[in-house]
Amino acid sequence: MSVQNGFLALLTLGPAYGSQLQSEFLARAANRRQLNAGQVYSTLDRLVDQGLVVSAGTTDDGLPLYELTAEGTEQATGWLTHGPTDGRPDWDEMQDQVLIAASLAEADVSSVLQDYRASFAEKIRELAHEADSRALLAANRAAELGAKAAIEWIDEVAATLDAHPDALVQHRSPERPRRGRRPGS
Repeated sequence: MSVQNGFLALLTLGPAYGSQLQSEFLARAANRRQLNAGQVYSTLDRLVDQGLVVSAGTTDDGLPLYELTAEGTEQATGWLTHGPTDGRPDWDEMQDQVLIAASLAEADVSSVLQDYRASFAEKIRELAHEADSRALLAANRAAELGAKAAIEWIDEVAATLDAHPDALVQHRSPERPRRGRRPGS
């Protein structure tokens, strides 16, 4: 879900084409090593099918541009201002969301961080430290350590942003990726 929401968030900067979104996503979510082209275009197709994104014409050399619909803007805004809503925080999704939100000047990254912090703290509280099996005890301990590490990272990001509010903000790259989906592909 974070790729889909990340694309919506990046489209708040204006219309973009597939490989441009891929490049921007990877530059901002530095925790990601790759995002394959198939995933990019299947995600864009799903966003169009869901009515969150529409065609915005093409670039001068024929690459299809995408832009947000009103519903897409609403979903992007929600993702840029709130952490997990299902009470099940995920490490990778958290990094994507926090790093992308922090890279966009209009995002409310402090609210995103607070929501993740609260969600991971609740996860720690819910873990059972008495269990019938050693495997369950070990799994719970691993989950607790992971949640504590997430909170530590959240606190470090928050401290950095408190000291330097625009430390992670990035503007859209002027570099144009060389590849993209051609019309009729």
